[in-house]
Amino acid sequence: MKKVWILFIFVLFTLSVAAQSQSLKIHFLDVGEGDSILIEAPNGETALIDAGNLITGSKVVRYLNNKNIYDLDHLIFTHPHLDHIGGAFFVLQMIEVKNIYDNGENLSVLARRSDTYRWYDDLVRKSNKYSVLEAGDSLALGEVRLKVIWPPKPLIFSDFNTNSLIIMIEYRTFSCLLTGDLTSPAEAELLKKESRLKANVLKVGHHGSADANSEEFLKAVLPKISVISVNKDNIRGYPSKEVIQRLGEIGSEVYRTDINGDIIIETEGDDRVTLKKER
Repeated sequence: MKKVWILFIFVLFTLSVAAQSQSLKIHFLDVGEGDSILIEAPNGETALIDAGNLITGSKVVRYLNNKNIYDLDHLIFTHPHLDHIGGAFFVLQMIEVKNIYDNGENLSVLARRSDTYRWYDDLVRKSNKYSVLEAGDSLALGEVRLKVIWPPKPLIFSDFNTNSLIIMIEYRTFSCLLTGDLTSPAEAELLKKESRLKANVLKVGHHGSADANSEEFLKAVLPKISVISVNKDNIRGYPSKEVIQRLGEIGSEVYRTDINGDIIIETEGDDRVTLKKER
């Protein structure tokens, strides 16, 4: 009888592990002013896209450690604004990272004028783990694919936001579009170049700013769920009321880190999505 119970428990454990191994988890961290998104693939590989700002980078490390994550397969910075790269100074000193990427934006002038960008250059771009990502590149985390669809090379715009790395996460029939701080001019170009933008989940561009998230772009993506990473009482007035209205008009459920805290999307690779929020 004892052997039967041991076998029964082993089978239950095996089935439980197998079920868990099918799930893709996308964590939208509440980092206040900025972005940070953790991807946990079913095979256990991980990617962090952006790392919060200089103040909240330490929170990103605590979040990862609380999830028993002490190393990352990939660390990607969408563009070199400090609310996206500031946390690099914490993450790269506290977490082992195998591969580091950004969009290759020219920072030579800023590095001469600003210690922060000089240090970023030393920490990130001079690392032998560093590579540049551009449209057409992709990273595989087992069955999960991170498909870079923007920006093109050479860069056709001069501002950081418009040159943000845009990544489509694809897992079986599920997709999630991460738009960094992409603004409307780049959205228009992307609509011309990319035939498939539709996604189950959208990380709303530029923290919900009115200079992004055009009506045409949102209709092309048509997300069931939209996530806005923004801090409470944002000094720039993000997110825009117009953007919230546009998302409502296309029938998208809207979640915000300033209201809902950390937001976790979980899927087994189809249209069924489980959403958990901190508050």
